[in-house]
Amino acid sequence: MSVRQIHQIHNNINRVVHEPVRLAILKILSAAKEVDFNFLLTTLGVTKGNLATHINTLEAAGLIEVKKEFRGKIPRTSYKITRTGRHQFQKYWENLKELAPE
Repeated sequence: MSVRQIHQIHNNINRVVHEPVRLAILKILSAAKEVDFNFLLTTLGVTKGNLATHINTLEAAGLIEVKKEFRGKIPRTSYKITRTGRHQFQKYWENLKELAPE
């Protein structure tokens, strides 16, 4: 593989997906139908503010869908990966595999 090809693949890596917490969120959502905020918070071990910031970034990029509802008087926020999110997540791994040594 030429240096030019390596640079091309590197430039194709989605920076929104590449960040470790966002990558972990997408991994979790790709394996589940839907998860709630507390599940992500507990699983990832990040602060509420940090998680909210990453969620906002993923939502703004169209990679996840956020659903807010009430169960009685208790608010519940849940997330699921979008079709675009699933595609971008898969594309991300394909690009990384291209960079891996043979």
